Amino acid sequence: MDFFSFKKAKLLPIVVNRAAIFFFLVCVLTLFLYAAGTVQGFIDSTQLFLLRLYTVLGILLTISSIVGIILNFGRFFRVKKARYLIRAGGYVFFAVFGIATVLAAAFIIALSNGKL
Repeated sequence: MDFFSFKKAKLLPIVVNRAAIFFFLVCVLTLFLYAAGTVQGFIDSTQLFLLRLYTVLGILLTISSIVGIILNFGRFFRVKKARYLIRAGGYVFFAVFGIATVLAAAFIIALSNGKL
């Protein structure tokens, strides 16, 4: 089996998988920077920038996760292997994480702007 062989795997599921993992890791890093900035006393504009950046990344995470869910359910119904349901469950976790934290970030942005 050649490491660089893509004979059995399709390109789209590989790209979606790597994009979802990338967006998840960058979202976690951005949340860590926001939390560290809160403790360290970052400027308010920097904190708002991190939250706005996070909302964009969280939306991209949610979109890539939804695409991953659709692809894995499609593969499950064609192949009938349980591993595709497990992968779809991971994408569901990513999507819920993305939606919940984007809503929380949007709420914090709205509070800091005085719109609530």
